[in-house]
Amino acid sequence: MRNTYLSKFYWKVKQRRGAKKAVIALSRKILVIVYHLLKSNSVYDEMRFESAKHKQEIFKVKKIQLEAKKLGFILVPTETAA
Repeated sequence: MRNTYLSKFYWKVKQRRGAKKAVIALSRKILVIVYHLLKSNSVYDEMRFESAKHKQEIFKVKKIQLEAKKLGFILVPTETAA
């Protein structure tokens, strides 16, 4: 299943660092998640990562806008296709 947070994390790290390091990074991430789930006595919920993903996208857009402004460009938002 390639549509989960952990799967996307793995593929992103694999592209940058290679398969072996991606497996280690994913293993560590899973262990940290399990630790926090056991500590807080809660269940795993994939939707928790959606808000983090949204925040990251906003950060990326602001970073691109700042870089464009430094270069003397002004970005104009457009409507996205549905």
